[in-house]
Amino acid sequence: MEKSSKNLHPKNKFNQDYDFAKLIKHVHILKKHIVQTPDGRKTIDFKNPNSVFLLNKALIESNYSIKGWEILAGSLCPSIPGRLNYIHYLADLIGKNDSKNIRVLDVGSGASIIYPILGNKEYGWKFVGSETHKPSISQAKEIISKNSELYKDIEIREQENAKDILKGIIRPGEFYDAVMCNPPFFKSWNDYQTTVKKKNQKLHKESDNETSNFQGLPNELWYPGGEQKFITQLIYDSFAFKNQIKICSSLVSNKETLRPLKAILEYHKIRNIQITKMTQGNKITRILSWQLS
Repeated sequence: MEKSSKNLHPKNKFNQDYDFAKLIKHVHILKKHIVQTPDGRKTIDFKNPNSVFLLNKALIESNYSIKGWEILAGSLCPSIPGRLNYIHYLADLIGKNDSKNIRVLDVGSGASIIYPILGNKEYGWKFVGSETHKPSISQAKEIISKNSELYKDIEIREQENAKDILKGIIRPGEFYDAVMCNPPFFKSWNDYQTTVKKKNQKLHKESDNETSNFQGLPNELWYPGGEQKFITQLIYDSFAFKNQIKICSSLVSNKETLRPLKAILEYHKIRNIQITKMTQGNKITRILSWQLS
């Protein structure tokens, strides 16, 4: 198989063309979703949510021996290569050799618990995943129950107060080498709908989110004030637990939000503020991180 760079982290095992023959052996139905590009390469229709889910299901089950990986109907389907990118860059930020003693808090781990799975399988990290959405918690625990090797290393905790992020999750005496977060991007349902329609128009589609790959559950997609407000709350929450967290981090989709967020950290004299640029093909995302202890 000819390899081709996807501009991912150098350690990312998906930085090459997919081996569809291997993937189909794990998820047989994926075969029906494979199409050919004009130059003869195999791929899938990335505008089809079901095709995208089956590809990522095959990636995680074939590469990590995960059984019964599912997501809730209508929820975001995580891109395994993109999520793995965050894990590898976070490992660079943590910088410890003894990775199996590292403990990470994943804020909003979702039904797929994708970050805990990838971090545990790649580095042996132990995880606490927080979540406000009860059905997502149930689905996450279902995945863990089907994979006994995850049971001792991944714990899911319910965030009972949606106004809090770290409070109610981090317990007295606990220490986390890192906090990671993929925050809701949109400010509201209307903000989400407007963006979806623009993207679909760009793709020359006639319908909107019902046949769009830009889908997700409300708690995954929007938060009053959008990602800037959410990450601001995370920053202030992290100050309250500064003796229990080494590095706090969050994905930032909109580069315009970096300046005000960084200004807050600088005002409070937080040290070692870093902005890590991540790429996946032509897509650029950033990790904002700051050191607390």
